[in-house]
Amino acid sequence: MNLLDQFRPLMLFVLVLSTACSSVQTGSQPSPASASGSNLATVYLYRTHDSPGGAVGVDIKDNGIDIGTLQDGTYFIYHANPGQHVFTATTDTTSTQNLKLQAGATYYVNARVVSSQHLFHPSLTIVFDLQGQAAIQNLRRLNYQE
Repeated sequence: MNLLDQFRPLMLFVLVLSTACSSVQTGSQPSPASASGSNLATVYLYRTHDSPGGAVGVDIKDNGIDIGTLQDGTYFIYHANPGQHVFTATTDTTSTQNLKLQAGATYYVNARVVSSQHLFHPSLTIVFDLQGQAAIQNLRRLNYQE
């Protein structure tokens, strides 16, 4: 048995492990929704069912332009030109998230609401692709832009 044969199982394991880990990247995995415009970025904006303040809608803007409202348990897909974007979530107060979008990339943004002193405070969080894909599976899709 030569030296290469001894390390073959280890090399196979490292190859499988590195391939599995490389699929967990944010903003790099194109999705079927972005196939129509590879020169655009695709942004999934969503709000899970367990979000506090479920009766309060979260108004979403991109660079000051209204793009949709997220109710509890909903999501929508937004196609945007590449470059710097400022996403704003508004309820009783406002929260912003800066994001530099790349053409052909897919992003997942989770909108949350926290109740404090009789006010509902929104937040926007960028999540990993696999986390976002899993989160939207049981949410109702809204069709604002399509």
